Amino acid sequence: MYNIQENVKIVVSTLKSYKIRHIVVSPGGTNIPITQAVQEDPFFRCYSVVDERSAMYFAIGLYLQTGDIVATSCTSAQATRNYLPGLTEAFYKHIPILAITTSKLERYAYQEYMQAPDQTSLPRDAVKQSYDLPPVTDENTRVQCLQDVKKAILELSHHGYGPVQLNVRITDSLNKDFSDSVLPVLRQTKRYTLWDSWDDISLKNKKILLVIGEHIPFKEEEAMLVDAFCDRHNVVVYINHLSNYHGKYAINANLLISSLSASAIEANFSPDIVISIGGQTGDYPLFGLLNRPLHHAEHWRVAEDGDYIDTYGKLTKIFECPSCEFFKKMRGENEAEHTFYDLWYASNREMKRNINVPFSNIFAAQQLASDIPNRSYMNFAILNSLRAWSYFDIDSSIKCFSNVAAFGIDGCTSTLLGESVNTDELCFLVTGDLAFFYDMNALGIRHIKNNVRILLINNGGGAEFKVMTRSWNYKPNTDPFISANGHNGSAQGWAENCGFLYMKATTKEEFLSQKGKFVAKSSSPILYELFTKAEDEVEAMECLLSSNSVVTSGDKLKSLVKDMLGKTITDTIKNILR
Repeated sequence: MYNIQENVKIVVSTLKSYKIRHIVVSPGGTNIPITQAVQEDPFFRCYSVVDERSAMYFAIGLYLQTGDIVATSCTSAQATRNYLPGLTEAFYKHIPILAITTSKLERYAYQEYMQAPDQTSLPRDAVKQSYDLPPVTDENTRVQCLQDVKKAILELSHHGYGPVQLNVRITDSLNKDFSDSVLPVLRQTKRYTLWDSWDDISLKNKKILLVIGEHIPFKEEEAMLVDAFCDRHNVVVYINHLSNYHGKYAINANLLISSLSASAIEANFSPDIVISIGGQTGDYPLFGLLNRPLHHAEHWRVAEDGDYIDTYGKLTKIFECPSCEFFKKMRGENEAEHTFYDLWYASNREMKRNINVPFSNIFAAQQLASDIPNRSYMNFAILNSLRAWSYFDIDSSIKCFSNVAAFGIDGCTSTLLGESVNTDELCFLVTGDLAFFYDMNALGIRHIKNNVRILLINNGGGAEFKVMTRSWNYKPNTDPFISANGHNGSAQGWAENCGFLYMKATTKEEFLSQKGKFVAKSSSPILYELFTKAEDEVEAMECLLSSNSVVTSGDKLKSLVKDMLGKTITDTIKNILR
């Protein structure tokens, strides 16, 4: 029987999943939930060693004889400290021992509570890494436990062998309840390197979504390898502007997935396997598509660092290698059908982008995207600017960037200026007022060239926070502090003082009449300030998405019934059916 504490069951189940059988157990009270689980499970081979100092050295000997990963278990208080001599030996000997320590809850640390020293403050040359598992109280702590247990086990052999600490927080009140007879079934994550066998990996008859995150422009050989891989598999390459990839299976599908209903996703657009390369996407709609609880796709992460990064909660394989090597090894032999791509391509072509929207960032992107000169550089401030421009296509020769790695509003202008100094191509930034004024000192940098173009969308505050809260039942007052509305003035004085040609527009007509000048060469850098309204930013996005709503026939029927009957009658029918 197993203790009902969920983080304990996750640990035990994961040990079995990764076939870690040998476990050296030292006696104690806090680790009773773990000891009880492993001593009655025939899968495990348990060894009893009272002295934790001896237990760790005993574990080293087990590994030296068997070559298998060995786990240990000890109680709280001084027990973890007594592991230190053996852990230090294991660290310098490069021996993979999973030291499962147990401790009281975090709130007892440094409070003169019995048997509650800080057990995760180990020297850096005792363990490669320490992971601290909280009790499972909600979905967030459950995911943290699931991820950290697998991280700990994979870290045992990552970039060389060595010991790892897995500290499990035990809730005292649950220690006596051993009523569970079944462990959770958990999906394993496996790491592959180039020298491993990949014979057990197959993409046959799978619908694949290749997600390319933030990426420097692809070299020709890299792009050809991606195309060759896609030729032989049923692949959609999901890109946004930051991907800087434009192969024949690439689809800039941000507007499409922003417009999909949940049932349309489940019925048609869900992949079987997500393969990710590159960095952050900065793409919240994509996260919403792939992070759904009922979506059972696998996620394969391809990266040279080989790190455990489970963006969508579905990580099953990590390929620690350059993406080029992955596409070479997984290229396949024969041309495949492209039904998944055909669906995405046809659906994306149906998107209506040229609709009437208010004067806004989306309107500027709609009208200006096709006018950006070839081979330009484009930068997007995060959130509203990045999202608005992601809905529209730009020329494939344009290189695009955004500070989405850490996702802060600071530094957008400075990054643009750093790009501009060693090229004569035009360098653009689309930014909002909060992001611009945060980094406005950058306009005084003395290296600024005439190829700099800044499109400043000044809506009097953080329109993003009005977008974010538009569907909330409770509508917070965003103006005074959340979106910081009401700051004074414009960029005109500072821009002109720094040698910029300043342009402004307050209407669609003014904007359209001057946009040609903004994208042309000039004898000075240009800052073009558009004065829009926050409510128009929200309305523009809602107009664009509602005009492109993609639903299944079932969704259309539900909508039709609701329109015909009205909300009151519909709610009554729902209550009767319940």
